[in-house]
Amino acid sequence: MKSEEELEAFFENELSPLIAPIEEYRIAKFRKLKIYLFSALGCSLLTVLGFITKEPFFIMILSIPMIAFLGSAFSLSNKTLETLAIRFKRDILPELLGFMFDDFEYIPRQKIAASVIEESLLFPFTITGVDGEDFMRFTIGETNIMFCETTLCSGNTKNEVSYIFISATFNKYFFANTLLLPRHFDSFFQNMKRHFFQNFNKIKLEDSDFEREFNVLSTDQVEARYILTPSLMQKILEYKMKVKKEIAISFVGNRLYCAIPEFKDLFEPAFSKSFDLGFIRQNYDPIKLYTDLVEDLNLNLRIWSRQ
Repeated sequence: MKSEEELEAFFENELSPLIAPIEEYRIAKFRKLKIYLFSALGCSLLTVLGFITKEPFFIMILSIPMIAFLGSAFSLSNKTLETLAIRFKRDILPELLGFMFDDFEYIPRQKIAASVIEESLLFPFTITGVDGEDFMRFTIGETNIMFCETTLCSGNTKNEVSYIFISATFNKYFFANTLLLPRHFDSFFQNMKRHFFQNFNKIKLEDSDFEREFNVLSTDQVEARYILTPSLMQKILEYKMKVKKEIAISFVGNRLYCAIPEFKDLFEPAFSKSFDLGFIRQNYDPIKLYTDLVEDLNLNLRIWSRQ
């Protein structure tokens, strides 16, 4: 992966010229927004004065421009954010991805298919809808990895959960399915096991640290133990600490799936925040974090695969 010095040089030499017109647009629109908001504030203060002096005509006259200024500010904010997002994802983010990886694909409005989500077996509930954006795919060594911001609906749109959903080729092929589910969901998954995990058995492992973090379920105890070597279990624990969130992992066929809860909308510009190195780093860091799964779990090691 690129060093901090390389990222800074790339920002100065390659991204800054592309960012300059977008930043000029953002600043101009932000100034206009402040004019609308200050104007609305002035009208609201005079409206308060109208209430104090008990002048209803005065209140009515000032309320109209106040509402108009607020409406203009709201419209300007929405349109500007939409434009900034389009230009950032079209002109800047692909350049950053090209700096980080030799082989990548980025589709801003693409989501991972519901069939892939269901194939992972990570979600023990009936999925009624899948939404998502910012689909990214990479080839790192011999490993193909893709991830996407994903929102799942269960029952109705009020029951939504948001994840970074990752799918990567694994270095071994198995016919059994093995799941690593967060331990703090223990009672929930015990209840759901009757409905969704009938063919799975709970696997007892010798690593007490790993068992404190994960419930391990598999359709084949021998293959589960073959996958979860002491080395891999330690690497998974280290990656969980690195992510600093509860994660769920499954091994299905020749793929590893990982779901990481994420409630923040990533890869989106802010109206009031400059397109500076700090902003670029905020987009660089999660991409690196999720793709680090390949190196951190040593997925390029292929001595056990069927190839």
